[in-house]
Formats: sequence, C-alpha cells, structure tokens
Amino acid sequence: MGRAHGEKKGAQMITDYESILSIGQPWPPESELARLARYDQNEKLFDGEHSKVFKVLLNLFSEHTAEYNKIISIFNFHKRLSTLWADLLYGEQPIATASDDPESPEQKYLSDLIQRTQYWKLVHARQIDVSRFGHGIIEAYFDGGCKLQVVHPSKYFAIGDENGRVTGHMIAWTSAEKKRLFCRIHTAGQIESREYAISAAGRIESGPENVQIQETGIDEPLVSVIENVTTSSGKLIDDYSDLDTIIKRIEARLTRVGRILDVHSEPLLVLPEDSGAFTRTETGAVVYDSKKRVIEAVQNASNPQYITWEGQLAAAFSEIEVLMKQLYIVSETCEACFEPTKLGAQISGTALRLMLFVPLKKVDRLKLFSDPIIRRELQTFSNFELARGHANSVPIEKVSIQWQDGLPEDFRETVQNVVMLQAQGLIWPEMALKMLFKLEGTALQEAVEKLQGGSTTATEAPRIELPPIEEA
Repeated sequence: MGRAHGEKKGAQMITDYESILSIGQPWPPESELARLARYDQNEKLFDGEHSKVFKVLLNLFSEHTAEYNKIISIFNFHKRLSTLWADLLYGEQPIATASDDPESPEQKYLSDLIQRTQYWKLVHARQIDVSRFGHGIIEAYFDGGCKLQVVHPSKYFAIGDENGRVTGHMIAWTSAEKKRLFCRIHTAGQIESREYAISAAGRIESGPENVQIQETGIDEPLVSVIENVTTSSGKLIDDYSDLDTIIKRIEARLTRVGRILDVHSEPLLVLPEDSGAFTRTETGAVVYDSKKRVIEAVQNASNPQYITWEGQLAAAFSEIEVLMKQLYIVSETCEACFEPTKLGAQISGTALRLMLFVPLKKVDRLKLFSDPIIRRELQTFSNFELARGHANSVPIEKVSIQWQDGLPEDFRETVQNVVMLQAQGLIWPEMALKMLFKLEGTALQEAVEKLQGGSTTATEAPRIELPPIEEA
C-alpha cells in the first residue's frame, strides 16, 4: 500500500530479510548504516541541536574563551521549512469523498473512519517526516477498529525482489537496553511478529522467538509509504541536504557578529594597584581574573588603551542577505512564506498566489505524489475494517480528494468572481452558494430554497395597510 504493491521503489531495499535476521548478523544491517546516520543528523537539525551537526560552530571560539561566553546563534530554518510544506498541504483540511451524496452510507462511513483514526492529523505528521527524512510511513493495525500510527523511518526497512519491486515492509526496533530486537513483517494478507536477542556487540545471538502470524483479510500490506521526490537514481531525497552548507554559513556568520558585538559591549576598568581589586602571587605578580574585566594601572606608565577596530559588520550583514536569497532559491520558498505581514493587509488573493508561485508549484508536486497514495490508503483501511467485520463498515469503490491551497481566503475577491460568472450566465445559484460558502448536501439544498424563496418575496410589491377613516 502507499506505493502500489509490486511497484519499483527508490529507497534502499532488503531482498532477503531472513538472511539479515540470522544469528551472528549485525543489527542494524551494515547496508542501512548510512541511511540511519543521515536520519539521526537531520533529526538533530530539526530539533535545533545544530552544534552537534555543524562542528564549525564550536570552533569559532578560542580554547581560552570562558565557557559562558560561547554563545552560538541557531537559525532553525529546517523545522520551519518542514512544517511549512505540511501546513500548506494539510493545514487547510482536504475533503475526501466516496459519494456525491453526503448522506450516503459510503460517505458517512468514510467521514467516520477519518475522524476515528485522526487521519489528517497523522498525514500532517508524516509529511514532516517526508520533508526531513525523504519519506514518511504510516502503519495500520486492528484494535476494535482500524488504528493508525506514524512510524519513524529509522524503524522502516523496505523488502523487495531482485528486480527492485516492493514485496513487503519490515518495522524493526530495539529495546532501550539494546538487548531485544522486535520485528513486524508486513506482506500481502498477513503480519508476522518476531523477537530476537541482541548481544553486547550488537549482533543477533538467538531467535526468532514469540513468532505470531495475523491474517489481515486483504490483499495489500498495512504499511503505506510516501516519498519526497522520486527519481531514477533510486535515492531518498530530503529537503535538508542542499541547504546545510548555506545554513551552516549563516549560523557561523551570525555567531561571529554576535561575538563581536558582545566583546565591544564589555568595557574594561583601570584601577590603581593599591585598590584591593587584585591578588598577587608570592613573587608579586598580579593574578588577573577574566570575569572581573579589571586591569591594573602601572605607576609612571600610560594607561592601557582599548583598541578599536572595524569588525566589517556591514559586510557581514550583506553576506547574510545574499545567503538568505540563495536559501530561498534552493529551498523553493520565498520571504512571503515566512513573513506575510510585510505584504500588507490589502494584498489580493491573486497577488499573493503570484508571489508564492514557486512554493505553490512545489506543493502541487507534493500533491501529485500524495493524492493516489492517500486515495489508496483510505480504500485499504476501509477494506481492512470490512474484512474484520467492523460495525457500520461498508464497501467503498472509489475515493476522491479535494485539495485546498492552505492560503487565507480572499472572500471579497471570491464574491467578485462569483458575481461576474453569474452575470455572464456561466454558473447557477446552487453553484454560486457552493463556491462562496462551501456548502454540500442538505445544507446546500436548504440555502438554495431559502434564496429562491427570498427572491420571490422580494419581487412582490409590499402591501401597506392604512387605519380606517373616522366618520365625522
């Protein structure tokens, strides 16, 4: 599921999972170490732990600099970028339909399934993984009904054949003590659970144990995967790799600028030697305390002078500005994505879409990948409940998704467009109400009837009743 069963997949695949789970084999498999290391690095970037990834930030300071002065500027563009794509795709909730009639059993069941499983919330979280790791995974299981969970990609291992086609999915993770390995192997029609013992050296030493096989009753695996970008190179492509060098340079420059401003904001105090502010060694040498920022005034000598110098801050800020422009280009974003207040309150919806042309094109690309997978997921989850005999489940033949753009609605512009279309006779009242207020089914029909009834009454001349004339 997700990617069609048997379809070729771009990510690294395991062709013989029994061999990598045999006794004596290392866990995780050596073929997966580079992928897992990249996940670990990208997760640190997302969490703002940049000094653990960009070691150059720690090297910007002299080893003699006091620890409390080591102020590193973290510019967490990574998290903002990943949440941006998820918000534009799912922040304004898409509409899933199984029937043109909102009151049909199929539509009511699909809406209930989406609400019970918190589906849109989970696919929003998965899209963040798609951005930061290159793909995102959702796993389904049955517990009184279909339940869903987002699986961290470090626990996911694709199973394929010699031709590069997906034949199954393995979810595997170790216990906190790294002594037990737990596996769930999803193939068409079943889920197999296993456990293995892991040695202190990180190798499988016994197993499998506690083997359980569960029949799902459907022909699709209950794991769904969405990839960020699919190419013929067969590699996972995340949103961070191309940006790391730019962001590292920006953070290094901001840290340098901050350090310069900090040093110039801490003046030195010059005091005479008998002021009591100094301590001396047995030989009479002054012991300076870097925390006190005090210098001794030596007799018959000029006071030390504070040496000023040009920190080239203007050049530093110019470089940061150029780097930000490159960052927007490479990340397929723009300033309007992150600082909409600069656009002003009077900007029209059309003007906003033109400014966001490049980001919206990327969102369209993400929809192109996501739409068929989401439709297949919802059909598979409904078939899963139907096969397990869940109450109120009904067969769903087709699911369609109506995507939103995630942008604030310009209602005035929408009204103008609807009025223009209606004046040209291109839309009818029912369509106008649907475009303006997003009404469906019974609510739409009631609105049409009220509108038609109101217009009929409005065309009639009002009746005016006068009081009777009193006779003299």
